[in-house]
Amino acid sequence: MSERQRTSCLPCKVSEKTGLTAPWPRGENGPAQAAEATVTTVSLAPPPFPPPWGVELPSFDAARTLAQSRYSCLVITPHRRHIALAPRFLHRKRTGICTQLDAELRRYSESFQGVPVAYDDIRITNEFGDIIDDLGAIHLDIEANFIVFRPKPGKKLLGIINKVASSHVGCLVHGCFNASIPRPDHISVDEWKNLCFQIGDRLVFKVLYFDSDAAGVFCIRGRLCKN
Repeated sequence: MSERQRTSCLPCKVSEKTGLTAPWPRGENGPAQAAEATVTTVSLAPPPFPPPWGVELPSFDAARTLAQSRYSCLVITPHRRHIALAPRFLHRKRTGICTQLDAELRRYSESFQGVPVAYDDIRITNEFGDIIDDLGAIHLDIEANFIVFRPKPGKKLLGIINKVASSHVGCLVHGCFNASIPRPDHISVDEWKNLCFQIGDRLVFKVLYFDSDAAGVFCIRGRLCKN
């Protein structure tokens, strides 16, 4: 039978300097403290549209701005999940939690039913963390606000053309997701060329389906809109 030990892990915000702090009071110093503990993937100014050849994931603020635009297929959702914190992160809990969450960004997740792209406002929900048997990891639950990319068949997406071929057009969605729009069978190669696709152009297309490989790398297959 497993033996569990308990280590204190009071529910509160996560701070890089102290590991855990008491919940922030409303009013006094709230914004300043919140700015200190905000968790983002990268620091980028929110662009109105994804950069044409970007490879970086958007920050939480940038992704939240994109979620409000048409054809984004981005949703903001709270999510609870389990974390096994390595002992070396006992006094650097924010770093340990972010290390695990960052590794899961831009990969398809069944629990999210989509691809998480950014997160913020991490909260530890347990009063105590668990140490099971002689394993060193500290097990705890967290909650955070996530922005998840959930393209569904029939939905429209806005992409930036990054490849033009006789058989298909390649697009980059939100600067980090690949999409392929094949040439329809009823359109000849010459007609396809006459559509004058140019690298760097914006293209609105409909999602046919999406898939991910064993590593969780995401790819979208789409088709041209009638107009």
